[in-house]
This record gives sequence, C-alpha cells and structure tokens, in this order.
Amino acid sequence: MKKLFLILSILPLTACGTFTTLSSTDREIAASLKKEKSYCESIPRVYSGLSYNFCKMHSASESINADLLLGIYLVDGVMSTATDTVALPFTIYGQYKNGDISLKNHQY
Repeated sequence: MKKLFLILSILPLTACGTFTTLSSTDREIAASLKKEKSYCESIPRVYSGLSYNFCKMHSASESINADLLLGIYLVDGVMSTATDTVALPFTIYGQYKNGDISLKNHQY
C-alpha cells in the first residue's frame, strides 16, 4: 500500500513537458523557453513534451546543478514520451490545423 501511495504521489511530477505544452498557450510556452534562453525556434505539436524538454536542456541558462537537472529532464523525457504517445490523436490534429509552436514570433 505504501508503494502504491508513493507511485501515485510521484506521478503528477512526471511528464511535465507534455502537460506544459498541452495546457498552455503558444505564447506561454514561448515565454517559458525564452526565459530559459533556449536556442530552439519552434516545437512540433506531435511529441511536444519531449521536444519541450530538449529545448529546455538546449539552452544558455546557467544552472547551479546541471547534472541533477539533466537527470530530471531525462526521467521527465521518458514519461513525456509515454504521455505524448497517448495524446497522439489530439496532437496530430493540432499539428495539421496549427502547425509547429513558433518560439520566435511572439511579443512579450
């Protein structure tokens, strides 16, 4: 029972990239990655959570403990990939209708 509680309490902390890209506007996503000083110019809507994590890792932001953050992004990347796969019908339609999430054309 304790293991189940631990898993259920950790589960909301995973797949943050997917939840961020699916629940935020394009402008909010772009602002978040701009704050991180990401080098990415756009994110595809299909597997957007995984792409979001890669963009956060591929940034000029200076973090105190880069190894810890890398580990967190890798674990989150695995969970985001699984969640992105479940969300494929929704994201494929969004990609077809709206195209990529542009990160460079938004005013802040």
